[in-house]
Amino acid sequence: MPLIDTFTDSYEHVGVEDKKTAHRNGSWHRTFSALAVNPLDWTVLLQKKAPGRYSFDRPDYADITVGGHYHAGETIPDGIREAREELGLPLNYSDLHPIGLRQTAITLAPDYIEREFQHWHLIPLAIDLDEIPLDDAEVAGLVEIGIDDAITLAAGDTTTIPARYATRTPTGLTHSEGSLAATDLIPNYLTLDQLYLRLFIAARRYCAGERTHLFW
Repeated sequence: MPLIDTFTDSYEHVGVEDKKTAHRNGSWHRTFSALAVNPLDWTVLLQKKAPGRYSFDRPDYADITVGGHYHAGETIPDGIREAREELGLPLNYSDLHPIGLRQTAITLAPDYIEREFQHWHLIPLAIDLDEIPLDDAEVAGLVEIGIDDAITLAAGDTTTIPARYATRTPTGLTHSEGSLAATDLIPNYLTLDQLYLRLFIAARRYCAGERTHLFW
């Protein structure tokens, strides 16, 4: 179990714990998070986690593209490790567009208290879905959706939108057309602080040429 840095609720470093202990104790820690956006096609990518990644039952939601914990001693740019691992692409931190810090706290299970400082980024990826290797075994697949469709879905103006899927199989990745429903999205990200909606709007602003004050 990797060690992670722990903090006070005002983001002052206080020590180091293993990740499982930090979640059990509800210790504040930091994570790297990113939404991949294709500025040519005006699409975004969501991630499907492989089963059994959590100690509690969790439906097969379409999560944000990349997310993971910083290891103890890592700096903010070191978080690019998560993007490289999960997407299988040779990315550099300079390729990313930082969009702010989110402080969040929620109890997901009696032994899984999530208190995080989430460092959020956009990952501009002007490549097609079938060009993403998706090497990490913890990722079961990706879902590609149009930004305007994504905003409509997250805002509650529709219940389903068109989607393209890259899905891991025993013989490799398969690609298919389908749809994505609001019920496929993480409920708290839809309702509590409308994280999906805010990120999708930031992605649309990025595609429209805005580069400053994308604080979603």
